[in-house]
Amino acid sequence: MRTLGTLVAGVSLVATTLLGAVPAAAGPADQAGPPDHAGPPRSLGEIAVVPIDDRPFPASTPISIAEAGGHTALAPPVGMLGEFFDYGDADGVGEWWQAAASEADGSVVAVSMLAYGGLMASRVCDTDLETARARLEVLEDVKAADPDHPVYAFDVIQRLTIAPTSSYPGMYSGEVRRWAELMDRVENLGHEDLRGEYEEVAASIPQEIKDDYLCARARNHEINKDMIRAAAAGTVDYLVLGQDDASEFGPHRAEKEALAALISELGVADRVKIYPGADTLGALLVAKHVVERLDVSPTVDVEWSRTPGEDWVAPYQDVPYAELVDAYVGTLGAERSDAPDADVLLMANTSGAGSLEPFVDRIHEAVARGRLVAVGDDAVAGMVDPELRDLLTPRIDVAELGAWSGWNVGISLSQSVVRAALTEASRTQPLLAGSPSTRGEPVLEARRQLLENAAAAHQELLFQELVHTDLYRHQVRDEVRRLAVDAGDDPQHFTVAFDEANELAVEQTRPLAQALFAEEFQGVPVRLGSDGRTEHSAVITDLGSLELGLSWPRYQELDVAPEIVLDRATQPASLVSAALLPWHREIRPEVSLDLAMSAVLRNDTGHEVDVRLSTTVPDGWTPAEPQVLTLAPFEVREVPVPVTTAVLAPEETQTVELVVEQERADGGAAVAPARASSTITAVWRNVALASAGASVAASGWWNQYAPERVIDGNTASTASRWITDAAGAHWLEVTLAGTEPVDTVQLYQYGNYELNDYTISALVDGDWQVVADVVGNTETAPVHQFDAVETTALRLDVTASRDSRVRLYEIEATCRTSTLCD
Repeated sequence: MRTLGTLVAGVSLVATTLLGAVPAAAGPADQAGPPDHAGPPRSLGEIAVVPIDDRPFPASTPISIAEAGGHTALAPPVGMLGEFFDYGDADGVGEWWQAAASEADGSVVAVSMLAYGGLMASRVCDTDLETARARLEVLEDVKAADPDHPVYAFDVIQRLTIAPTSSYPGMYSGEVRRWAELMDRVENLGHEDLRGEYEEVAASIPQEIKDDYLCARARNHEINKDMIRAAAAGTVDYLVLGQDDASEFGPHRAEKEALAALISELGVADRVKIYPGADTLGALLVAKHVVERLDVSPTVDVEWSRTPGEDWVAPYQDVPYAELVDAYVGTLGAERSDAPDADVLLMANTSGAGSLEPFVDRIHEAVARGRLVAVGDDAVAGMVDPELRDLLTPRIDVAELGAWSGWNVGISLSQSVVRAALTEASRTQPLLAGSPSTRGEPVLEARRQLLENAAAAHQELLFQELVHTDLYRHQVRDEVRRLAVDAGDDPQHFTVAFDEANELAVEQTRPLAQALFAEEFQGVPVRLGSDGRTEHSAVITDLGSLELGLSWPRYQELDVAPEIVLDRATQPASLVSAALLPWHREIRPEVSLDLAMSAVLRNDTGHEVDVRLSTTVPDGWTPAEPQVLTLAPFEVREVPVPVTTAVLAPEETQTVELVVEQERADGGAAVAPARASSTITAVWRNVALASAGASVAASGWWNQYAPERVIDGNTASTASRWITDAAGAHWLEVTLAGTEPVDTVQLYQYGNYELNDYTISALVDGDWQVVADVVGNTETAPVHQFDAVETTALRLDVTASRDSRVRLYEIEATCRTSTLCD
């Protein structure tokens, strides 16, 4: 089943009347107005899109991005794009684009499809350089026919290896990758100590595979240089050369340097960019068209999760993440801003040590306050980070987000920036023109319908992204792979079991997707924007249809084509969304405290709403006084909710509930109260935390599992451990921010690999004092209590463990019983 065919079937090439605010869209027909019977147009313009192949992110995502921005994307018939090793019809696609461009308002074209027949075809040398160049003459033809037609193009710098399959030649993909890395290190960088391995790996690969690989690389490099020259000549208005699956070493490194030198030589750095990415480039450039046509420049604020973007490189990329995000933002025509009212808040999830709780707290609070929040989730390559999902989804409805991509941050940025641009444009300029006899209510209704359709496309893209990169990839994909293996088939290239694999993928994913819609989308109110007079909203009411199917005859990708229905006439189940902040708070045990909590109330309707706030608290606590207030249409208001606790025992958790009774100020159907809650847990203050000013040193560590991870507050993530090489003894020292009273140390260890013999010492007045001496430990999380000491540092000395290594999640130091603890 090919869901992309459904997405693009029946697309018309008839030009559409555009918003009057875009000069390029105006013409004599617009000035005179369409015939009286024509009515207002249904789209703000058409963008001709030539994707790099037919998979969901290269092909269907750019279509959704255009629709989310109030535009229409024109795409070639799906049969022209090929499928996996059946390459696309490059000549046919070129002819299609030439015709489409003559009717469209702008174009986004994948050079690899026009030159070779797609991304997979670009990795083999079936097409010679002369043929590729001849096919690309269509760029000059389109520009000559209409010099004002903006053409945004993208190509890739070839990846390191060939497609991995169990059959020839893919069975050599691992060797080809290693050979390519060594080639760069030995031949370009002079690492002669690796020459022996380089020659050995080269000898293991058939010569015809090496010849074809080098031929394709050389040809592609020449085409990339041609495209830079085309940008310099004005044939291409904007060009992105994406690095496909990069690493530190390989032929791509030298190629990129040469291309950058040519860009500098020709003075086109303002309109030719090189950065990591392949599948996301079409979406970025479609979004660029939309933002420019809407004549706005959204601002983007960026926050990181565990590792700052300047210090982290995402999987399969070769530049710092912050540099990549800045490049994407610049391509979109947006601007970076640290302002608290930036149009888009990008919450970029990086990997590394540390807790995700503070990151998720910030997402929750920003969504509660009505900000457009995009989640860029690249911590786990090609998938939603399950830790992030498990922490975030209990706090918000996913449909409230501006984007959430587990594939590439470029998708999140494209989607959210387009969403911000359209809603801003709706408030500052008339979105649709109309003849004198169709102005007034028909035009206003057309604007509302356009905004509703755009919001539906936005929700569909958000939904299909999560179905693919979370539900399918986490819960179904491995079973599809096992089915192929059990059938004696290659999961990377089905030749026997495709029908059975496709059926399994669909049957197992569909109920998961339906449950996701019911829990995270259905009933959620959505801001649409303005019709020029009034702000509007709608409610997500139904999942009209859902088409699923494997994209290619392999187990990796799933096509997801949903139809999400919005209704402007439906009243949401709750007029006001409520959040009680903070979501969770830790307090000291055995004391009563005044908590400065706050309620964030967001009116999700275009009506005034009267609300009454009250709090429900545990026995012995003092609740906040009830409050009565009126919220203006779409108003967001933060209200103090002071609560006083009773004494809590250590590790005891209690809940405060906020109840928001509500009704429309002008009457209307009754609605159920909105509710929100916050949990309060009594825990001892851990002074051995980096966030509390502690630092750490150790005898050594293995790979990335550095000692800093034992003071980051994460006691559960396997990515956040101190792990050592095997040795007879190991030590760890934690230096506190200052002198602290400590009477308890707890160790959180990796199960079944406990530390057996060890001592814990405290630095007291400059001398190490043993506070715990342990022999034969078998506990995973032992707690060691001792007479309180005032110390500036703690030391763990390990002399025996199960396998002579240390695997430690966290060391926690607290003061619980002494009067010194007060």
